[in-house]
Amino acid sequence: MSYVIAGDITAAPAITIEVDDITAGIALRERSGYRFVASDPRFRLLDGSQFRRLHQIEAAARNLVKAHLPFRRFRAA
Repeated sequence: MSYVIAGDITAAPAITIEVDDITAGIALRERSGYRFVASDPRFRLLDGSQFRRLHQIEAAARNLVKAHLPFRRFRAA
């Protein structure tokens, strides 16, 4: 997983979440942690979920990928 962050992570209102080169969604900063918003329909099960730490989003997204093997990439038409 990678986080795409410009500047200070504590000041970033949203952080892009990528898993295995797939943009899963964004983590929106909230008072008590982060809320995940899925940008890829394969991660919609996590959409709206709240997490205290970014690594929890990573674990949940990776577990979702593992649970749905083979995890096929969408192809552009």
